[in-house]
Amino acid sequence: MRQKDHSITPAVVRARVMEPLRAAFDWQPRRAVSVDQLLQLLLLAATAGASLFHVVSRFFPFSHDSARRAVSDNCSSVAAVAAGLNRSLQQVFRWLRPPRGARWYLAIDTHFVPYYGQRTAAVVGGPRKAGTKYFFGYATAMVVDRHRRYTVALEALSPQARPHEIVRRLLDRVAECGLTIHGVTADSWFDSGDTLRLLQQRRLDYAIPLRRKGRGSNARNRLFERPTDTVHTATWKTEVGARPVTTAVYVCRRSARQGRRGAPMVIAFAAWSHGLPLSSTRSRGRQARQLYRARFGIETSYRQKNQARAATTSRDPAYRLLLEGLAHLIRQVWVLLTEQLARHTRPRPGDLGAKLRLATLVRWLDDTLRNGLTELRSIPLRHRT
Repeated sequence: MRQKDHSITPAVVRARVMEPLRAAFDWQPRRAVSVDQLLQLLLLAATAGASLFHVVSRFFPFSHDSARRAVSDNCSSVAAVAAGLNRSLQQVFRWLRPPRGARWYLAIDTHFVPYYGQRTAAVVGGPRKAGTKYFFGYATAMVVDRHRRYTVALEALSPQARPHEIVRRLLDRVAECGLTIHGVTADSWFDSGDTLRLLQQRRLDYAIPLRRKGRGSNARNRLFERPTDTVHTATWKTEVGARPVTTAVYVCRRSARQGRRGAPMVIAFAAWSHGLPLSSTRSRGRQARQLYRARFGIETSYRQKNQARAATTSRDPAYRLLLEGLAHLIRQVWVLLTEQLARHTRPRPGDLGAKLRLATLVRWLDDTLRNGLTELRSIPLRHRT
């Protein structure tokens, strides 16, 4: 059982990160690399934002190839890595002591890490960004709770993955840890009819903006011409299987925070109450818009996560997913500790991370991981003959 912390120290930070990571996988030593060395190596790469090769060559007596093989043996597949990372993230969330019987709202989003190497089967394409149109993609499910975002599910995206399949896998991951989900909000990448049908079958509230389909005038595109602050019913058929989809939609205007200020916006929503069918009143539509606005903090969470992400040029999707999950885990521990600070010091909402910033936590963790390691302080010079 986890002991109660009386103060937050670098040792506490290390223990809070190590415990769920050690329990996430059935770690096995390999030749010259022990389990403790392997975990220390992975976390050092994360806190330093460096590659595995860089950390091994500076601090450890074994070779980079031995370290690579040790990681590969313990994280052999994307499915195994995803299962272990989700266990660790959910363990930290349970440490937050969520109220019993609480019903949570999930914010589902996608995140794409630019890739510049030779394209493989795990690489997804997309609009050009950061000088490339190839990426390793990830989908996350975060619990939206006031001013905090807790990552409770993480999945890798494949080029063949369809939005509703990703949503189903994330919801199943969340259900495994016993969380009761009341509703879901997501970005427009998840606006497919199959996704809405899935959420309706599970009787979950949802708020998902719709995109225009094609350039012509059709029933869906004409929704963008409706008056703002109005609620309507939209019906169309799925692209695969031609299954009918019916949902309530709320027409509004985009805010400056959403970009293209003043442009029309159509949000598909559902609000289940007392076992009745879809509730489509104007007040429910406004609530759906507020629910959708609550997901904007996810982008901030991704930027925070990048402060603890190791560098790599590897094409191995399992290893890349491991590094992505480690970054989310370190950020999750930071959320845990700032939550503890909030309970004891009761700061203003905007000052939750003022006493313990994520950069400070990463530096503390890096210092404790380096404790006892001897850094190589000589660089051999090879003269040409």
